[in-house]
Amino acid sequence: MSALQKSRFKELNHSECAGAPILKSLWERFDFSLLLTQSGIIKRNGTPSWLICFLYVVGLVSNYSSVVQMAQLANKDALLKPMFHPWKLA
Repeated sequence: MSALQKSRFKELNHSECAGAPILKSLWERFDFSLLLTQSGIIKRNGTPSWLICFLYVVGLVSNYSSVVQMAQLANKDALLKPMFHPWKLA
């Protein structure tokens, strides 16, 4: 009887928050960015306000309890990292 060899699966970059693409498509479909702008929530520089709000919603859905954990999620998650690439969250 021979021993089984180790599997040769390709390692994929998966997201910790699997619902982020679905939330992003819903965000764009209902145009929440426009709602934020119309309500007067505007930032002059730094990370756009819609992106911060989107991260907050993703963090709530992912069951993160603090804003610091949500900011860390944006720096390490495979799907969120390209969205926040030019900006750095404090």
